[in-house]
Amino acid sequence: MPLPSIPEYSTCIKTPALIQPSVLKDGHPIEKGVRMIKYSGGFCVVFPYQTPTKKYAVRCWHAEVSDAKRRTQLIAEALKKSNLPYFVGFDFYEDGIMTPLGMQPVVVMDWVEAKSLKKFLSEHIKESNVINEIAENFKKMVADLHANHFSHGDLQHGNIMVKDDHSLVLVDYDSMYVPALQGMPDEIKGLVGYQHEGRWKNKDVSEKADYFSELIIYISLKALAKIPSLWNDLNVEDTETLLFSGEDIESRGSSTIFQVLRTDTELSPLVDKLCEFMAMPSINDLSPLEDAIVSKCDSISAKWKAGNGYNPSQHKGSIVDSQEISGKWAAGSGYKKPDWTEEKAKLLSSITDKFKKSE
Repeated sequence: MPLPSIPEYSTCIKTPALIQPSVLKDGHPIEKGVRMIKYSGGFCVVFPYQTPTKKYAVRCWHAEVSDAKRRTQLIAEALKKSNLPYFVGFDFYEDGIMTPLGMQPVVVMDWVEAKSLKKFLSEHIKESNVINEIAENFKKMVADLHANHFSHGDLQHGNIMVKDDHSLVLVDYDSMYVPALQGMPDEIKGLVGYQHEGRWKNKDVSEKADYFSELIIYISLKALAKIPSLWNDLNVEDTETLLFSGEDIESRGSSTIFQVLRTDTELSPLVDKLCEFMAMPSINDLSPLEDAIVSKCDSISAKWKAGNGYNPSQHKGSIVDSQEISGKWAAGSGYKKPDWTEEKAKLLSSITDKFKKSE
């Protein structure tokens, strides 16, 4: 069944008489100059909408998602019950907006005052402590999702918002998994550069859908905190990825970005784990971020818990001193950035061609 186009929605939402939800009464879509603000994706278009008392985000479907009404209702119920702080309030209205193709449903969401992850990074790229804080907040957020058996399904920079206090909020819930959706088809696969190759063949929504993108995002944040020059080297701000392109993932760890990250002793084990993930045939073989990033040293130390007679202070020689490592990266230490000009040119070319920033 055909759905209205984005231009058709853009025309209709300007006419108050065509807008049905009472919460939007006496409101209007927000404009910047003569241009209406909207954010379009593969399945929905979102209009910032101001009422006399509150600002909302109005989501309209321009591409078919099977059983969208039931999905949305079950997701809303699960998120409200969980009371997690990473989601905004939203409601589904079956009679939402009148269009040339008849009455269409909408989702009305509370507007969140926050910046997209990539926008936030662009403003703080030289503040490694801030980016590390975001990485830890991200790790805590996904662990809380796992505890509730949730997955977002489309974790990427545009769907992660950073508030002024550096807390995180997720937006765009069409691809979410909550236990009540078990057995429903996995139709919204997410962005290339964030997804495991097995995701494209995955049939049903799954609580494991985020495991690969979680690791991609966490590694990217930790890497940008340690090597901020990558932001400009890879022209990250003008791509639809963070550090890894679709070609990087297809390379299974042989492309240049992996070589660069392996020059850092802290990042290298994370890269090894990502390569393990890429070698696995299915997302069902992956593990959640909090398990994936446990280092071998952490696993060993867990076996030597307090009370067993082991005293770590007596064995300092067996533990790598973090200051010694950082000294190797300090100015004048003799460390030189790898010469990857030729490979970088190929990488940038592929990113520019395939992942241009959408208008």
